[in-house]
Amino acid sequence: MNDNSPVLPRRTAVAGTVAVCGLASACARYGGPNTPQPDTIAGEDTGGGATGDVLGLASDVPVGGGTVFRDREIVVTQPSEGVFRGFSALCTHQGCVVTGVADGTINCDCHNSKFGVGDGAVLAGPAPEPLAAQQVSVTADGKLVTGGAPPDTTAQTTEPPAETTEQTTTEPAPPPLASTSDIPVGGGTVFADQEIVITQPTRGDIRCFSAVCTHQGCLVSTVAGGTINCDCHGSKFAIADGSVTAGPAPEPLGEREILVEDGRISLP
Repeated sequence: MNDNSPVLPRRTAVAGTVAVCGLASACARYGGPNTPQPDTIAGEDTGGGATGDVLGLASDVPVGGGTVFRDREIVVTQPSEGVFRGFSALCTHQGCVVTGVADGTINCDCHNSKFGVGDGAVLAGPAPEPLAAQQVSVTADGKLVTGGAPPDTTAQTTEPPAETTEQTTTEPAPPPLASTSDIPVGGGTVFADQEIVITQPTRGDIRCFSAVCTHQGCLVSTVAGGTINCDCHGSKFAIADGSVTAGPAPEPLGEREILVEDGRISLP
């Protein structure tokens, strides 16, 4: 084509770009004549705008380069590994189909216009505008298609029901604090770490109270002589109900909840 050739209209492509994963191999180039062919003139339907059409394998598009799909009038590039871009293959100068992708640019041999593989921007030559973007995708089996890729339903058929593990797990029983045989009948035992005192006024009657004296907050010391005893100021409390039996304590010991099962005493 020379400068006196008539200017052919430029086809407008659907905008859109999608980044997907793929492998790299050799680049295919268009080696036809340097003049626009009739099937590249705007207004004719060559299938470039169809959604879901298979262009080829994603592995046919080299990393850092691209492949021209002349029959679809699409050029697909892979600027970096796994990132694919689609553009119209029609040069924005006079409508020639770009020739190939080499040295990091999309090249049109008609008048030496060059475009960026990452965004289709004009890098050299008389082309007035960048190449129009076109949406391309990679399917789960590695095919390069126009438009969006169909959803991958593989995971939906292999995932186990989410509630399966919850149904098979049980809460472990709390560790026992003591055995009922550890609590003397008519007496009791102080558990300082838990700040409780457990008594057994009569056989099988297990009671539990706060071990904090209601006078000045000392921990009670012992259970002896039928009373719970605080050595700080001599307060004494009944083993049956925690009531004050002697000393300056103004109030009884507060009751505390425990679990007694199969001879084991534990906290709830």
